[in-house]
Amino acid sequence: MQAEWVGAARPGERFGPYVVLTELASGGMGRVCLARSPGGRTVAVKTLLGATAEGGVPEADRRRFAREVALARRVRGLFTAGVVDADAEAPVPWMATEYIPAPSLRDLVASQGPLPPGAVYWVAAGMVEALVSIHTAGLVHRDVKPSNVLLPEDGPRLIDFGISQAADITRTKTALGTIAFAAPEQARGEPTTPASDVFSLGATLFHLVTGRSAYRDMGQGTAMEQLVRAAEGDLDLDGLPAELGPLILPCLALDPTQRPTPQALLAQVTGVLAERPQARGATDWLPREWSGAIERHRQRRTEEADSAQRRIDPEAVTERTPPARSRTRPLPRTAPARRGPGVWIGLGVAGLLATGGIVYALQPDDEEPPLQVRQDLRLALVEQSHSGECTNQLPPPTFSAQDPPYCYSISTKTEDRMNVRQLDDVRAKFDERNSAWIIEMTFQDDDARSFTTLTERASKRQAPQNQFAIVLGDRLISAPAVNEAITGGEVQIAGNFTKESAEELAKELGAR
Repeated sequence: MQAEWVGAARPGERFGPYVVLTELASGGMGRVCLARSPGGRTVAVKTLLGATAEGGVPEADRRRFAREVALARRVRGLFTAGVVDADAEAPVPWMATEYIPAPSLRDLVASQGPLPPGAVYWVAAGMVEALVSIHTAGLVHRDVKPSNVLLPEDGPRLIDFGISQAADITRTKTALGTIAFAAPEQARGEPTTPASDVFSLGATLFHLVTGRSAYRDMGQGTAMEQLVRAAEGDLDLDGLPAELGPLILPCLALDPTQRPTPQALLAQVTGVLAERPQARGATDWLPREWSGAIERHRQRRTEEADSAQRRIDPEAVTERTPPARSRTRPLPRTAPARRGPGVWIGLGVAGLLATGGIVYALQPDDEEPPLQVRQDLRLALVEQSHSGECTNQLPPPTFSAQDPPYCYSISTKTEDRMNVRQLDDVRAKFDERNSAWIIEMTFQDDDARSFTTLTERASKRQAPQNQFAIVLGDRLISAPAVNEAITGGEVQIAGNFTKESAEELAKELGAR
């Protein structure tokens, strides 16, 4: 049946031949749903907010949507999300594009921290090639920013042509795009050109390596004050690695005529990439934390799509996305840890946890099957925190907690972080004394000693830096405070658990 709703997407609804699986996002004027074709291809379907099956779409909105479809169809390139199908004249206008189950650059910087300089050229190459495709089609994107760049294993994709314009159309007096990444002339409401996209590219790359906007104090003050700083080109480029200056600084030239063309940038970045001819995808170019987060996101999104499809039609054809290449090797098994006294850590659980990779520890055949241990369980000291949702007030990587909402910025120093290599045991358990469900984790020897060292460092710091964050994948489990070093191999995690949520968390942590 044809969609007839104005609220959230309903699984099973159709846009043309595409069956809605679930809603992905909603904001601005559009809503994006995950859908599947009759042949099992997964696509992202964008529709207008407020549309009804009776055709209740304001004519101006319909024209704007039709224009977006027409512009997006003009772009052909490996590093953009191509249009698969569309019907701007339908009662509920829709556009189906390639679905890319990958996190955005914004999300990766927020969860994993800034990108090392050596990896930036690989990301830049894909973004520049996308701009070449867009500009060759006679368009200006006008909203290049970290949240509009998805990063799958095979390279970045520049998405969202919602405010793009044909290069031969003159538009003035309108500041469009996101101010933190918009060119000064765009913030002033002047005509935008391909050079404006180049500035936004440079601002996005600057954010990749510093975690902040290239404009001074962006995120501080009123919206008008921030707009004025952008319009005046008030830049603060402290923290830009010297080796990236030749790539990024010319892009941020205040005079549009002084910025390099995408073709010139492409020659520059491909020259650097040629020095590593064997390197191909994310696992070759990015830090392990980044490539691991990309693969976990792909796995989670693929499983969610398949699960949604099974709920709608258990017999339907499904599409499998092959896993990315992995550098992970099995970990050798060490001697089991001696269990110390249990340590109670009161937690505020931040929500459901992402699925992810597993490392299998090797052991002799006559022992019980090896414990499946999450590869992405890590601990880090908290540097700053504040109540409310995470914004750009705190340096990345940042993590959010809910009920009540709180934001934590964690340390990126090696001595302040700990990747859990192997657990000896993990289980959900009902604590009779406190009448509550808990999770018990037992570290092996090396990890137990690292945990003691980490909590000792935390205990010597002033609040809130006497907290440490427990992070699984890209989700925060908790950020407890400690007043003294925690010794012993066994740790008890307490929270507002039900039996089901405790067992689910234990399973995510590696319980059998």
